[in-house]
Amino acid sequence: MKISITKFNISDQEVHEITMINKQGMEVSFLTLGGIITKILVPDIEGRYENVVLSHTDYRDYIKNPGYFGAIIGRTSGRIKNAQFELNGTVYSLSKNYGENQGHGGFRGFSGRNFQFECSNLNDNASVTLRYLSPHLEEGYPGEVLVEVTYSLNDYNEFGIHYEALPNADTLINMTNHTYFNLSGSFEESILYHELMIKAEKFAEIDDTSAPTGELLEVEGTPFDFRYMREIGEEIKGRHPQLLIGNGYDHPFLLVPDASPKVRLAHRFSGRVLEIDSTAECVVVYTQNYSENQYVQCGGILQERRSVAFEFQNLPIGKNGVNLENSIVHGGEKYSAKTVYKFKVEQLNV
Repeated sequence: MKISITKFNISDQEVHEITMINKQGMEVSFLTLGGIITKILVPDIEGRYENVVLSHTDYRDYIKNPGYFGAIIGRTSGRIKNAQFELNGTVYSLSKNYGENQGHGGFRGFSGRNFQFECSNLNDNASVTLRYLSPHLEEGYPGEVLVEVTYSLNDYNEFGIHYEALPNADTLINMTNHTYFNLSGSFEESILYHELMIKAEKFAEIDDTSAPTGELLEVEGTPFDFRYMREIGEEIKGRHPQLLIGNGYDHPFLLVPDASPKVRLAHRFSGRVLEIDSTAECVVVYTQNYSENQYVQCGGILQERRSVAFEFQNLPIGKNGVNLENSIVHGGEKYSAKTVYKFKVEQLNV
């Protein structure tokens, strides 16, 4: 197991890119800026190693990073309707970076912070802990919060993310990672032919601002039924009202607690398979529904449907504070969540 560190400057910030390499040759690289995952190299059925995560060609683009490529998201994930909430009788107004709502923690959130780091390298497991102290009223949230996110890699091609946070006052915490995947290894190829399984019997209805309405809908009989493996694109262009709102999938799926894996993604031509388990109650699946005028590695100008993101989290906060209680963490109480990504190679039917 190896850990290597490269230091460089991005907009006058000293940023480190850290790479973990296991005995199988799998590599995971990330920045101390936002904990942004820039590379996950895994083999295909022929033994070719390619990067399966979306990343910018020019690292200076991570300063703005409108798509949140690969970043740690916090203090909260997803939308907060009307960018405000009430806690202990006080109404807190948050920064509005998604129209009338707040999304992904605000204008900078955790995705724009440069974390301190500490490395650990054991025989079959490497880990790096990223730390950041979020001040009181950052982006409008109450309380000071010590944040620790640990990335780990073992020799079984399992990449783990462990989120921990300790606030000194009651606040909201609901963290995730916003990495986009394309198992083909080329972001010129659409993800519509990837096969996907999500162990969820219900999904959250969203309004025209992509915030939850509070209604949980059955997946059965809808384009949102991924309880068994099927192609992402099979019904994505249908006329279901929820697909029209999101221009595709951009919805929280309520996960079956005891199921494992929670999510399975497969690319039949390369043989690459990704299985994901998490302690989170839901996963927001986003099928990169819009093109962006920016260059990305392994794909040139980014076109729509070239990647898919799995944002494991608690249910986002919607109309009238629905799901608010899912994100409340009391002062002195530790927040903890974990997600594990296991990469495999299988002979899939073509």
